[in-house]
Amino acid sequence: MPFRHCRVLQKKLIVTKVPREVYSDVASKTLFENVFRHFDNACSFVYLPSFSRVLVTMSSTEAAFMARFETQGWRLPKTTNSSPHTDGTENHLNEASAEQGIRCYFAEIDDQDVQSARPRPKLALGAAGASVKQTSFEDEELTDENTEEEIDEGYLAPPKPSRLFLLSPPASPPVGWEPRVEAEPCINYDLLSAIASMEPGKTHELHPPCTERQHPSIVVTPCESLASKGGLRITPTACPRRTE
Repeated sequence: MPFRHCRVLQKKLIVTKVPREVYSDVASKTLFENVFRHFDNACSFVYLPSFSRVLVTMSSTEAAFMARFETQGWRLPKTTNSSPHTDGTENHLNEASAEQGIRCYFAEIDDQDVQSARPRPKLALGAAGASVKQTSFEDEELTDENTEEEIDEGYLAPPKPSRLFLLSPPASPPVGWEPRVEAEPCINYDLLSAIASMEPGKTHELHPPCTERQHPSIVVTPCESLASKGGLRITPTACPRRTE
């Protein structure tokens, strides 16, 4: 069977519905490990008795692929599949899982595994000496169990978060930081006095006259408001005569 499209598969397997004897009995544990060591002698096991699962790590994706499909439904022999020290409920659940057999699945695929398994593009020199990117799409196809998106080096990478410190400031100030005294507000007292001297409804002399330079004075005269004129009346007009 060709493994051309299995290079991005995970080397880790998750085995479920593992019998309880595998965690307590040495002989049952040896039989269980020999089933996977038949495909890879360098495989390692992590037992999770609380979840009735075992994490198996293979040294190659080919061995993990074969063990994934060949170990489905494996059961312990009847001579070793017995646990007299368990109560009735646990014994019933153990017998049900023993009849169904174990189930083996691929573990979640990490981005690091996908990047390491993805073929790198090759650079070749053209006729003029310029580098030409040659990418082989023969092994680009993913399997059904690979749900992670691949990141191609040909695409533009996202910008670096250079201003991320504005959202989450550090717990302590940087070295050499000194508190700065806040400056006093800039108040224009001349402007405030000129505004205070103004009275509504009267003329205001902004600039006095200069006799030496013959400059006239600048006087601001406020306009009359609509309230001083009273209400406006519309002049009535006569209706024109109708001609037949």
